[in-house]
Amino acid sequence: MRVAARRGCRTVLHMHGARFDEYFAKAGALEQRLVRAALSSAHRVIALSDGWRAKVLEMAPSARVDVVENAVELPAPRGARRAGATCRFLLLARMDEWKGIDDLLEACAVLRRRGVAFELTLAGPGGTAGDSETIRRKLSERGVVECVRYVGSVRGEAKAALLAEADVYVQPSRHEGMPIAVLEAMAWGLPVIATRVGAVAEVIEDDVHGILVPPCQAATLASAMGALAVDIPRRAAMGAAGRDLAGTRFGMARFRDDLALLYDGMIREGGVQAADKGRIPKAALW
Repeated sequence: MRVAARRGCRTVLHMHGARFDEYFAKAGALEQRLVRAALSSAHRVIALSDGWRAKVLEMAPSARVDVVENAVELPAPRGARRAGATCRFLLLARMDEWKGIDDLLEACAVLRRRGVAFELTLAGPGGTAGDSETIRRKLSERGVVECVRYVGSVRGEAKAALLAEADVYVQPSRHEGMPIAVLEAMAWGLPVIATRVGAVAEVIEDDVHGILVPPCQAATLASAMGALAVDIPRRAAMGAAGRDLAGTRFGMARFRDDLALLYDGMIREGGVQAADKGRIPKAALW
C-alpha cells in the first residue's frame, strides 16, 4: 500500500477472508495496529455484506467501508428431477474442518440410522478435515460408504454436471464470508441447507430459499436434510425462489454496476475525470 501511495495510486482492499475477524481477535498488538492502519488508510474497503462491514468497522472505526455483495452467472434452467428419485445432496468446498465436513458426515450417519434414503457428493480438494484416504476412512467409520462419495476437486463442466444433477445444496460451515458456492447453487435452482454464520443469513431466508441451522449441530442438520429429502414440492419452491434471487440481487450486471459506481466515486474524490485525455486513472487492487 505504501508503494501504491508513492506512485499516486488509490487503493482498494476487497476482503474475502471468512475467518479474518477470528485472525484479528487472536493477533498480537503489533499485528492489530498494522491491520487497523491498512484498513484505515485504504481509499476504500469492500466488504461482502452488512455484517462484515460491521466487523471491519470494529477493527478499524475510521475505515471507509462499502458493501459489494458477491455475484454469479445464471445458467440455463435445468429440467425437473424424476419424482421418487433418491434425493441428491451436494457440497462444493475444500475439505477443511471449519467448513463443517465432520458435522456433515455425522449428520449423514444420523440420517442412515433413521432409514432416510439419500445420496451425498463431496467435491473439493483435501484440507484439514482430511485427504481422499482420510475422508474415505471417515465414511467407513460412520457406515455411510454406500450413500456418500468423495470425488476430489472438480472444475468447469464436471462441476456444472454435479450442480445439474443435485437436488439440495448443503453448506455446514462453522465460519463464512459470503460463499460463492451457495450463490452458485441458488443460480442452479437448488434449495440450500446452510448454517447461520458469516453473511449466509443475509442471503438465505429461512424456509424461503432453504433451511438455516446452527453450526456444529449434526442432529439439527440431519433433521433439515431429512425434511427436504422427502419433500419434492418444498424443494422445488425453495429452488425457484433462490434462482430468482440469484438472477436479481446476485447477478453479474448488479455486481458490475456496484463496482463501477464505487470506482467512479473514488475517481471523482481524487479530482480526476475518467475521460481525461482518454487515460484510465491509476488504481491498485489488493
